[in-house]
Amino acid sequence: MIFITLLVAGISPLLLWIRKNAPIALEIFKRDLYNQELSYQVTVLLLAGCVIGIVYLMTGQDGVSFLNLRKRNGSIVPEPWIGIKPKVHETWKNLGFNFAIIITGVTAVIIYLQVFKGHTIHLELVPGLLLVLVFSITNAFSEEIIYRFSFVAVVNKEGLSPYLAQGLAAVTFGTIHYFGTPGGIPGVLMAGFIGWFLAKSMNETEGFFWAWGIHFLQDVIIFFAKWMQ
Repeated sequence: MIFITLLVAGISPLLLWIRKNAPIALEIFKRDLYNQELSYQVTVLLLAGCVIGIVYLMTGQDGVSFLNLRKRNGSIVPEPWIGIKPKVHETWKNLGFNFAIIITGVTAVIIYLQVFKGHTIHLELVPGLLLVLVFSITNAFSEEIIYRFSFVAVVNKEGLSPYLAQGLAAVTFGTIHYFGTPGGIPGVLMAGFIGWFLAKSMNETEGFFWAWGIHFLQDVIIFFAKWMQ
């Protein structure tokens, strides 16, 4: 646990460095913004692949089984403090869908206030809008691997409390978003909660579907807002 925590903590400033320095510089599009994002996404995907390899060496097949996209259901552990009080027949199929709507709505409001408000919408259908979707998929995947899968797989292998994985996911993901979008303290609080909730989804479904899917929806809003000008 110490090793995986230090690894993720070390990756966080590395991501900020990659964002500014682009060790893999690709120039495919006319707009520099698209090229910069492409370079970042390719580099971070490679980094996420390394994390998967490290986790596999540490946990074996038991760990990588959490990458299963077919596991979308499971019992919900009640969290009354945040309003998660499942009914008798309610499962993750219900909770995942409901929170996907709620979290996406909250993200949209925060992004509107921090980025969107006062700007005119302008985004090319090709390649702009298509890249929003592509990069939302890749960014969500990479960050879920680094900030959720890593902790959940190792905690499960070690037989420790799932709350440890959820807590570490919240702290690390929340901290790096101080410098992200949404940023500042609101970004930390929102990303911290999302980090906790998505790790919870992975723990309780033993799968990757809700974590990746919900994160993808948030990134669609974020990329669209950042690129709309």
